[in-house]
Amino acid sequence: MGDGARRTVIVPGGGSGIGAATAHRFAADGATVFCVDVDGAAAASVATVICKAGGRAHAIECDVTDETAIAGMATQVMSATGRIDTVAANAGGMVEGGILELSLDDWKRSLDVNATGAFLTARATLPHLVETKGALVFTASTVALAGMKGVTAYSAAKGAIAALTRQLAADFAAQSVRVNAVAPGAVRTPLSEAQFRARSTDDAEFESLLSNVIQRYPLSRWGRAEEIAEAIHFLGTDRASWITGQVLPIEGGLLQTR
Repeated sequence: MGDGARRTVIVPGGGSGIGAATAHRFAADGATVFCVDVDGAAAASVATVICKAGGRAHAIECDVTDETAIAGMATQVMSATGRIDTVAANAGGMVEGGILELSLDDWKRSLDVNATGAFLTARATLPHLVETKGALVFTASTVALAGMKGVTAYSAAKGAIAALTRQLAADFAAQSVRVNAVAPGAVRTPLSEAQFRARSTDDAEFESLLSNVIQRYPLSRWGRAEEIAEAIHFLGTDRASWITGQVLPIEGGLLQTR
C-alpha cells in the first residue's frame, strides 16, 4: 500500500457510529475516504465535515445488500482515484430476539445486512485490493466469539463474518492481501442509543439500561466509536503488515474475564 496521502479507503456504513469515526480516522492520516451508506444524507454529512476540516472525502449512497449497487460503488471509486487500498466493511445492523420468538424474515434480514453485505463488499473490492496489496477489515462483534442472550440472528451473522475473515485471509495471502476483523463490545453510538430508547419508557429507565450494560465490563464503561476506529485504522495500514486472519476483540475486558 501507498502512504496515507495516496491511500484510497472505502468505509461501508460510514454514515454514523463506528463507520463515521473510521472515515474521520483515515482522513486524518491523509487518505481519500469514500463514506458509503444506505443513508446517503448521513454519508454526505460525514464527508462534508471531513472536507471542512481539510481532509478528502466523498459520499456514495449504496445498499450493501444490493449486488449491482455494491459493484457499481467499487467501479465509481476506481473511476475517481484509480485504486482501492483499504476497505473497512462496517455496514450492518442489530436484529434482536431469541430463536423461539425470532421470525424467519428477521433471521434473513440479519444475515442479509450483516453477512451478505460483508460478502458482497469483499467480492466487489478484493480484485482491486489485490492490485494494491491492500487490506480488508470487517466489523464483527463479541457475539461472534461468545454467546449473548437474545440475539440469535445477529450472533449467527457476525459469526459468519468471523469465519469469512479467516477464509479470505487464507485465500488471498498469496496475493499479499490482508484480511482481519474487529469484534467490538458495547459501543455507544446513535444506533445503540436508539435501541435502548426503544426499550425505555422514560429517561430514568434509559439511563438504567445503559448502566446495566456496563456493569458486565471490567473497565466499567461503554466503548467509544473512536476506539474501534483506531484499531480498524491500524489493521488497515502497513503498521499491521504481518497480521492477517485475526478477529480482534475490543471489549473492555469482557470476554477475557467473564
